[in-house]
Amino acid sequence: MRTPPYCLLALALAACAQHGSGAPAPPVRIGVYRFTERPNGVNTTIQGRVVVTHDSVVVEAEPGPCRYDVRATTAAGPIVYQCADVSIAFDRFDPVGRATYRTTKIVMDRKTTCVRYTTDSKGNQVCAQQQTEATERDVPVTGTLHLDTIAHPE
Repeated sequence: MRTPPYCLLALALAACAQHGSGAPAPPVRIGVYRFTERPNGVNTTIQGRVVVTHDSVVVEAEPGPCRYDVRATTAAGPIVYQCADVSIAFDRFDPVGRATYRTTKIVMDRKTTCVRYTTDSKGNQVCAQQQTEATERDVPVTGTLHLDTIAHPE
């Protein structure tokens, strides 16, 4: 029995799809790195060390302590650590070149509200006294983690 030509074409396309684009993945840069980030509007300096091996990334940072975030880390996604109120993520294929951080900063907002109403001569309700209050809200801050080399394996 002969295989129809369209079946051969489908098999060839499937084989090519499994091998990807053929472009080599960037090499993991094994070593020890340090970082210091001062995000705009955040009172805390984010600093620490990162150890990159063939198959893992380990972080020591201030603020700390750092813990591997099992819930945020997925098999295909980044490796994530939670260091106090800072989240640090590393790309699995390029952890040195594609590391990021996420934290929050507090922004003060002013809100004016009416605290006493009165009725004018036409029967309309109008504000007779206002009060201004300051309220805080958290705003996300994200950025690239810039890693400087401390040591490479010999």
